[in-house]
Amino acid sequence: MITYNRLLFISIKFLLLILFLSRSALGAEGDTGDIQNDVMDVTLFRGAANNTWFEVYFNAEPIEGAEKAEMESLEINLRPERDVTLYVEIFNPRAQIPLIITPGGNGDTSGFGSFARNVAAAAPDLKVIIYDRRNLGRSEVSFGSEPQMVEEGEDLHVLIDRLGVAPVTLYGMSSGGRSNLILSARYPSDVAALVLAPLTGGPLASARLSEEYFFKYLHDEQLVTMDHISDEPITTIEDLAETPLWSAYLERNSTTKQQRFFDQNIDDFLKAMKTSGEHLKATGDQVALGMSDDQLPKLEIPSTMILHHGSYIDY
Repeated sequence: MITYNRLLFISIKFLLLILFLSRSALGAEGDTGDIQNDVMDVTLFRGAANNTWFEVYFNAEPIEGAEKAEMESLEINLRPERDVTLYVEIFNPRAQIPLIITPGGNGDTSGFGSFARNVAAAAPDLKVIIYDRRNLGRSEVSFGSEPQMVEEGEDLHVLIDRLGVAPVTLYGMSSGGRSNLILSARYPSDVAALVLAPLTGGPLASARLSEEYFFKYLHDEQLVTMDHISDEPITTIEDLAETPLWSAYLERNSTTKQQRFFDQNIDDFLKAMKTSGEHLKATGDQVALGMSDDQLPKLEIPSTMILHHGSYIDY
């Protein structure tokens, strides 16, 4: 078992590494301003104009030596426990200290892999693992019956077991942080330390994100922060394939994964959107979306929160 002193060392080293990467991306001055993110931009992507860390994470410019970081790509079958195969990239695969990065928003390895590579280049003793969550990137489609962040947390539990890296430090960005919190609450022995970058919560995030990710597909839901994704109700998988997220998914994936998508039941998708949207919306008065204020303080895991907007308020 990792000792507390080693955990502290890893956490301090990782924070220094992030500060180094942020200065590299933002310039020597590192001027982030003091922007109150109180507009409707509550995700990493929609808040990009306000997000001073955006260039560190998304399509990051390579730091010196990044091209030398060794990388393995894998497809990890989580069956029989979970009906899905996840796409995984491992940088510094022979290193001994594991770090798993869970992207934010609907992000995947294609957008955030450069951040993982930069971390690996700056800290060669870290085994840096980044993966595509179910229904994203090059992982398989599987809608499930639980709220999305719960499904993702359970997937990550099995992935950690398959990779043999427990206890592992988890770096979760926004929605990735939410699924990491679910994992930490249910399987604390999997987790050595948590980095939440950022922790999303509050009524604004609840209203916006429940619609941005889920309710926009449901025409029987009345939206207040955005329009529905389509003019007419989505009633078939073929209708869903025409929407931006899913058309991009189909374009980047193999015929086998495309066929798996088209084999799905549209009613299962619509139920999953309703379940996940209600789950986020129901916790808008809590500190962290998707978790109750009773659950959060029970986590006995060393944790660090990183604000993204030079603000005391982070959505």
